[in-house]
Amino acid sequence: MSCAPKGTPRLARRLIIGLAALQAVLVIVLILTEPLRESSRPGDLLPWLAAEQAGQILAPAIGRNAAGNLALQVTPELRDYMQARPAFWFVVTDGDRLLRGGAVQDRNKDVVDDDGVVVPSRMSGQGAPMLLATPAGRVGAMLGNAQSGLLEGLAVWLADRLWHGLVGLLLLALGNAVVILLLVRFLLRPVRAAAAAAQALQPEQRGMALPEEGVPAEILPLVSATNAALARLEHAHAQQRRFIANAAHELRTPIAILTLRLDALPDDALRQRLQQDLQRLTLLAVQLLDLERLQHAGPPRGRVELVALAREVMAEMAPLAVDGGHELAFSSALPRLEVAGDEQALRSVFSNLIGNALTHGGPANQVALRILADRSLEVADRGPGIPPEARDKIFEPFQRGARNGPGAGLGLAIVRQVLQAHGAGIRLVEAGIPDGGPDGGLGGLPGACFRITF
Repeated sequence: MSCAPKGTPRLARRLIIGLAALQAVLVIVLILTEPLRESSRPGDLLPWLAAEQAGQILAPAIGRNAAGNLALQVTPELRDYMQARPAFWFVVTDGDRLLRGGAVQDRNKDVVDDDGVVVPSRMSGQGAPMLLATPAGRVGAMLGNAQSGLLEGLAVWLADRLWHGLVGLLLLALGNAVVILLLVRFLLRPVRAAAAAAQALQPEQRGMALPEEGVPAEILPLVSATNAALARLEHAHAQQRRFIANAAHELRTPIAILTLRLDALPDDALRQRLQQDLQRLTLLAVQLLDLERLQHAGPPRGRVELVALAREVMAEMAPLAVDGGHELAFSSALPRLEVAGDEQALRSVFSNLIGNALTHGGPANQVALRILADRSLEVADRGPGIPPEARDKIFEPFQRGARNGPGAGLGLAIVRQVLQAHGAGIRLVEAGIPDGGPDGGLGGLPGACFRITF
């Protein structure tokens, strides 16, 4: 399957970026609205910010001693803070032991509420209760007489929240990315199966359709519309094939009548030219019928011996070559070459290529049919060859090697389709028969050479 072009937006990337942006907005909103939620009155904002600042300074200093009890390990930040605010006091508990610090407090009748927060009875209403994450673990604390300026408190609080929010966002974004990638890969499996089926579609395939089973409901209309379009195309293509086959079949009767009437004409140059034109028309009608028959019958299943078939075709084309003053030559590097195919269709392929070489190769042309050791076949001549500007389009319908040459430009297009139905290919190679000919004949210019590979 082909990869998406560079710069193509990917669904997983869009989901990851969109979800990360949404979560970032939500986190910022929660951070910015925290003071409004925590302080019920405008006057409570500054004490709340001061308590938040004091808690951030105090938390790193709470540890445990060798006995496992809470212990204060004064940090430079806490020492400077307490020196600047001598009235500041705190009480910390882990639910078992109390740790006091700062201004001396009355220790009578201290209580610990259900959340583990110390509430000194005489100081209730004078301190700010909170939970702190410390090196000793999560502890409850009561902070009293914390002081801070508005801007200083806002700066400290915002820096702490943004730092923790950023870390949380990064972890959340990483988890989201992993989950989204796995989900997109899992949920889009039916879509990838439909894409693989679309890549495997062939022009000659019947009943072309993409699988709809398991496709998400959001994408199912696209797949269904594509299948409907494929069905319409197949119907139109079938109608076109039937029309061409009917037209080719209808041509057989007037061709037969023309053949009888030409036989009654005097044997002169005009009769020979008309017979050559009629033979090309007959070959075109036969090829169209063979192509339609192959397309309806499916892949060829019979066995065709190409060496014997090539000899027969050369013998059939010999009278036409002699009448035109041309020479035919046949050579094979293999005694036998069997392929799976339709004998009549392959016969028309050889007849078309040899007839083209005789028609377009100029006077006294030399045409060779060669079977090579690599199981490929070549039909070559010593005519003027194919102009460089026409080589890329020579196998397309209504394209001719010579702009003013005879024919409608359908022969090689039909030849290629017949060979494709046989799983074979045809291409134009550089040179035809080199000077001296295949059997050391007369010299001349290299012409066209068509190589068939099975």
